[in-house]
Amino acid sequence: MPATTTTTRGAGLSAADLAALRKHVVHTADGKLAASAAAKPRTVDDFATTADDVRRMIDEDLAAFVDQRAKKTPAGETPAPVPVLIWAHGGLTDKSAGLLTAQRQVGWWKKNGVYPIHLVWESGFKTTLQDVLRGKAGERGFTDVTDLAVEAAARVLGGRKFWDDMKLDSAGSCLPSVEGGDPGGAFVLAAALREYMAANPGAVELHVAGHSAGSIYHSHFVPRLFEGDDRVESVKSVTLLAPAVRVDTFEATLLPLAETGKIQDLAIFTMDETHEKRDNTAGVYRKSLLYLVSRAFEAERDAQILGLEEHLRRSGRTMAYLGDRGERLVLGPIARGRRSSTQATSHGAFDNDEETMMSLARRVVGVPDSNEPDRLTVFPARSRDVVADVTPAPRAEPTAARGATPRKRALCIGIDEYPRDPLGGCVADAQAWSDALGKAGFQVESIHNQEATRDRILRAMLDKVSSSRDGDVVAIQFSGHGTFVPDLDGDETDEFGRRDEALCPVDFRDGQLIVDDDLGAIWDAIPEGVSVTLFFDSCHSGTVNREITPEEAEARTTPPGAKKRMTVLDADEEARFRAERAAALGDPFRAAAWRQVVAVETDRAAAPPSARADGREVLISACQPDQVALETNGHGVFTSAALSVLAKSPALTYRDFTAAVVDIIDDAYEQRPLLSAAGALGTRVLLSSAGDAAPDASAAPAAAAAALAAAVSGDGQRASAEVRTAAIVAILRATADLLEAGAD
Repeated sequence: MPATTTTTRGAGLSAADLAALRKHVVHTADGKLAASAAAKPRTVDDFATTADDVRRMIDEDLAAFVDQRAKKTPAGETPAPVPVLIWAHGGLTDKSAGLLTAQRQVGWWKKNGVYPIHLVWESGFKTTLQDVLRGKAGERGFTDVTDLAVEAAARVLGGRKFWDDMKLDSAGSCLPSVEGGDPGGAFVLAAALREYMAANPGAVELHVAGHSAGSIYHSHFVPRLFEGDDRVESVKSVTLLAPAVRVDTFEATLLPLAETGKIQDLAIFTMDETHEKRDNTAGVYRKSLLYLVSRAFEAERDAQILGLEEHLRRSGRTMAYLGDRGERLVLGPIARGRRSSTQATSHGAFDNDEETMMSLARRVVGVPDSNEPDRLTVFPARSRDVVADVTPAPRAEPTAARGATPRKRALCIGIDEYPRDPLGGCVADAQAWSDALGKAGFQVESIHNQEATRDRILRAMLDKVSSSRDGDVVAIQFSGHGTFVPDLDGDETDEFGRRDEALCPVDFRDGQLIVDDDLGAIWDAIPEGVSVTLFFDSCHSGTVNREITPEEAEARTTPPGAKKRMTVLDADEEARFRAERAAALGDPFRAAAWRQVVAVETDRAAAPPSARADGREVLISACQPDQVALETNGHGVFTSAALSVLAKSPALTYRDFTAAVVDIIDDAYEQRPLLSAAGALGTRVLLSSAGDAAPDASAAPAAAAAALAAAVSGDGQRASAEVRTAAIVAILRATADLLEAGAD
């Protein structure tokens, strides 16, 4: 396991330090300034910024600094504009760390003739990221599995919501007043700067820099400087360090300003592709944070991120501006002159790297790239204080050793004890599946009733999938309620529109539901050579189809003695679901901020990508998308039929197995099981290893005939209709396969 040390955030910030920082820090929480603030804060918690503080910072503190610099100008010369540097930290930085960064930089910038303003915005994202990737106390983390599994964990266990919250806070900080409320903190700052510059032409020049998610903040902030009658003429420079902003957001906000010269010099410092992929995030993910953002935290998988070289090079428009390797694009680590050097070899290192920060300072101060001494004070880089500083331990991919015996592993989930709408056959289903799979050689883990929370189910599923190795066979069974939830992946995520189908854990009424995206992320983490079969006995097809509405489902006739495994959320429960899954939009200000976020994400996926073509999972679900799953006689209708066929004909292919189950159910219930399998997976033998030989189509009719013969008992009497039907279906299917093969 990784070695971990913890230090206290905010250590070393005295009351005097905090008082001094009030001249240089604009602190916002949820995008807003404070209503009141202590003039002499004694602790980090006491530190706050009001609108009056922002205006005082510009009209008094900045003005005084400009006057002091003017006094040093030789007589008869016009004072040069004073550089003002506006800094936005990254999203993994909390309030204490943001203040520490400001405290370390402020004196250095001022010694070099620059007035710094630090935007410190609260974000709980780092703690959330660590909780998501490592698991909660006492639970299994994900330090011994693949990066795909880490991406799946990050997406389904909370990372997406907090990334959206962070983007919302950055956009909200730059909003004007909404419905008579207070404007965002950065909006107040932009207005104060515009007013000062209009009243004092030529006194200052603006420079903007942001690290990581600070680039998202500045994508909303910089355009505010060009608004109103007092708009600024230009921003001297914008420098983005390892930017986590989406390419589409950048091209909708900052790039047009650079292309038209309103931003005179825009540059990006980031790692080259090789070093991005050598980086490590939180001790468990063996790439930089930017890859995790792209693959797990954005609305769509593989969203294009500005700081990733491979994504940059796909953007013709952005690269047309940046050029290949000029001063506008610095791909490190590299030593290329005094203005374009960086030795940062991790995503978090750029704002603490001497070469990077000195290159930035020379651009801000205007030092040319020459051999002449620049006389700048050297950046005071030092070891960064971090929470849970992790030294990653090596971890192996879950591949089988040569000659290792394939393992059979199963997870059986059944929930009857729902708070308001209990069921009566789901735990019995799970126990029956456990018995059947156990007899087939599977090691079975069971989760029933109150244990079956969303977090427990998803972690158990991911554990079974991601820790498997080449040749292993995994079976996952679920019996419980299904339901419908608002689709939160479309562009208009502030309005309930289309609906997704969802599985209902025991805590689903608290917003804890499992939707198709969750399952798809887990199935994407299936290692090569691992066979995964899913048996879902609920009203959830496991597909992206939405062919039935909640109203239609409730109106379906239920046969006497049967019960629907389907429930409907009320408005409060839908709101709780949304609050658990996406940025909370509980007031007009946050709703407006989210509209601003989405408006500049022009390539944002309107829906999640469909299942990959080479999917390795096979799903047999209880019903079609426009049907409901039923339970009767103490079991699910699907489970009873499926286990009957499994017991009597275990060697059927997935396709023939599903057909046999359909044949049993069709006569009695309006419920038709559905097989979802990519490519040729449907023709493989049920619960077989991926390494097993596929059935030979030319021999299949004979094998099926043998199965039919075996269905006749020793005394000449035929076995059950279910087995007879399964064998006949097998013959027909195999014959069709043979004809297809002959046609080829």
